[in-house]
Amino acid sequence: MKIKFLLIILTFFYNFCYSQDNIKKQKAIDSMIMVVQDKGIYATKGSKEVLRICTEIYYQSKEIDYGKGMIQADLKMSEVYLNEQNYKAALEKILQGKSLAKEFEDNYSLAVCFIQEAAVYSELGYIKKSDKALDNALRLVHQIPLKETYLLKALINRTKAQNFQRSSVGVKDSALIYLYKGQEDIKKLDNKNPYKFFFMGIFATDLAEEYYRRNDFLKSEMHLNEFHKVMFKEKDQSNFIHYYILKGNIENKKKDYLQALEYFDKALGLNQKYRIYTLSLRDIYSGKAQSYLGLNDYKNQAIYSAKAKKITDSITIADQKLLNIAIDINEGDDPFIDKENKNYNYLIACTFIVLAGLIFYIFRYKIPHDHRSTKVSPEVNSSELQLKPFSPLQNEKSETEIESLRTLIQLAKNDDKAFLLKFSEVFPSFNQKLININPQLTHSDLEYCALIKLKFDTKEIARYKKVTINSVISKKYRIRKKLNISTDENMYTWMLNTL
Repeated sequence: MKIKFLLIILTFFYNFCYSQDNIKKQKAIDSMIMVVQDKGIYATKGSKEVLRICTEIYYQSKEIDYGKGMIQADLKMSEVYLNEQNYKAALEKILQGKSLAKEFEDNYSLAVCFIQEAAVYSELGYIKKSDKALDNALRLVHQIPLKETYLLKALINRTKAQNFQRSSVGVKDSALIYLYKGQEDIKKLDNKNPYKFFFMGIFATDLAEEYYRRNDFLKSEMHLNEFHKVMFKEKDQSNFIHYYILKGNIENKKKDYLQALEYFDKALGLNQKYRIYTLSLRDIYSGKAQSYLGLNDYKNQAIYSAKAKKITDSITIADQKLLNIAIDINEGDDPFIDKENKNYNYLIACTFIVLAGLIFYIFRYKIPHDHRSTKVSPEVNSSELQLKPFSPLQNEKSETEIESLRTLIQLAKNDDKAFLLKFSEVFPSFNQKLININPQLTHSDLEYCALIKLKFDTKEIARYKKVTINSVISKKYRIRKKLNISTDENMYTWMLNTL
């Protein structure tokens, strides 16, 4: 009896000590979480140090099964990878965060994961996937106390605006409507919230960029001034990278090329300091190339165009394959499938079965009867089969066009340098329409667009250009991004119908 009593006391003492030890560890982890959640963390620590601290938070939390620590570590790491445009790594962390948030029933963090997922898909041009993730986030928002939803709703509206900008579908002012809605949500945050003015600045640059796209430079500069007003005292000045790029682009439009170069140099300095927003370097180089072109400095224009192209070309096919794997994994583990979706699938299945039965009945019983009772008039057939003869002028024109196309196709097959010139003669407005969409298109881009217009498939382009199939796929992907062609749209159809 004494031994049993002693064992109970020892067990109780062990559990008490273990519990106290866990509480101490949780407090230490919470302190580290506060460090990485500081809005000036990138300025004081840098991205690599943030990732190191988050990794430490994650494994220390995992050791004691501390859900909050693991989730917050994943969210912050995915944020870092998003800033660095490392979308594969971001998606992996988001997937892990979604799983943990569901396990620990943390709806707020789960909503943040969906918003981050939507942001990744939006950047990559997967607009439907992005919208689906935003819908999931919005459904979770309704389960969260109102005061905690303002930031979430603002971020949802911001990503919706970006989706409209990238898809070119919807009401003309859709992007502006969602940006202003998001800005209003941010204004509802308590003034004590350390992120309120940070996000006020973010929405100011978003609005400035949208007005720049509309060539309304006055309103664009007005919102840039708002950004400067709320952000100039912040420790972390990394968001001034976008600010100076936009200022430079506006000056290029105003043809004040020297002033534009000053702004691009400021953006470049900040980019080198913070080493985030990797692809913003491409925008800086493209802007500088445009400035030097305006100054008739063709040497520097060529140098910076080449630098911008090199960054664009760094999106290798290997990266795309890895990214597609991450996307497939992410879609296969959706923690937010509800009963409504399942019922909808059942309804679709039943509808399909009924339609299949109806089609079988029509083909089995109705069509043979119709064939037996219908007489074909030979007079009608003969008149329908008569072809209207071409006039000599039409026939000559048709033969000339066919011959031109034959010559053009042969030049393409020979990878002849005269191909694009000849193509411009046959399709005089095609290249100009492309350049109007994106003035940064290269000679090589235009050649590939011409081949797509002529319906050369990927294998044919690879064979005639003497390059690998992977390099053609990669090139098509980059052109799709440059021309803002949605991933849901067939590139060949777009080239035929849009231009």
